[in-house]
Amino acid sequence: MRGDTEGLALGSVQDQVAQGRWTIPDLALIAFAGLVGSILGLGIGPGSEVIDALVGQFLLTAGAVALVGRTRQRDYRRLGFVVEGRDLTMLALGVGLQVALAIVFLPMARLVGLETEPQALSGEVAAIGGLYSRMALFLLIGLIGPVLEELMFRGILIDALGARFQRRGVIFGSAAAFAAFHLVGISSVQPLESAAVLVPQLFLFGVVLAHLRISRGRLGPAIFTHAGFNLLSLLVLVFYPELV
Repeated sequence: MRGDTEGLALGSVQDQVAQGRWTIPDLALIAFAGLVGSILGLGIGPGSEVIDALVGQFLLTAGAVALVGRTRQRDYRRLGFVVEGRDLTMLALGVGLQVALAIVFLPMARLVGLETEPQALSGEVAAIGGLYSRMALFLLIGLIGPVLEELMFRGILIDALGARFQRRGVIFGSAAAFAAFHLVGISSVQPLESAAVLVPQLFLFGVVLAHLRISRGRLGPAIFTHAGFNLLSLLVLVFYPELV
C-alpha cells in the first residue's frame, strides 16, 4: 500500500494516531453537523428551500471539519487537499462517467420500473428559476458540494480506513459509505426502486474517486471528477428537464 500512494501512508494505528490521523467518529460528527445545518437552513433561510438547505448543510459541514480538526488535533495535511491546474481536465472524466453510468443502469431502471429521478432533490432543482438562484445552485452543487464530499469521503474516511485495511478495503469501504450517505436524499415516491438504481451507480463512482485519491495522493483529481459528474446532472435538470 505504501508503495502505491503518495501522501497516503498506512501504518500501525498507534503511529498514525500520533501523526494526527482522522477517525470514523470524526466523520460521523461532521456528517451529523451537515444534517443539522440542512434542517436549520430550511427553518430560517429566506429564499429557496433547496438553496437554503444546501447553504446550511455546507456551512455547518465546513465548520465541523475545522472544529473537529482543531479540538482533536487532527492533521489537515493527511486529507490531501491539494489542487493543481491540470486537475481541470478531470471534469471531462466526471461528465463521461455520468453518461456511462446512466447508460449502463438504464436497463436496471426499466427492470425495476423506476419512473422518477432517484434523488428527491432532482425535482426541486428542476423547478428552480431565476438567474441568481441557478447560479447559486451551480456554485453549491457543482463546486462546493464536491469539495466537501471529497474532504469527507476521500479525505477523512480514507485516512481513517487506512489504519485497518489495505488498498482494496479502503477503496470499497469508502465507496460503500459514499453510496449509503446519499440514501438520505432518496426519492420518497419509489424509494426501493430508486435505491436499486442509485446505490450501485454511486458505489461504482465512489470506487473511481477513491482510486484517484489514492493513486494521485491528493484530492484535486477526485474533486474535479466529482464536479464534472454533478455539473452534467445540473445542466440537464435546469435546462433540459424533459430528458429526465
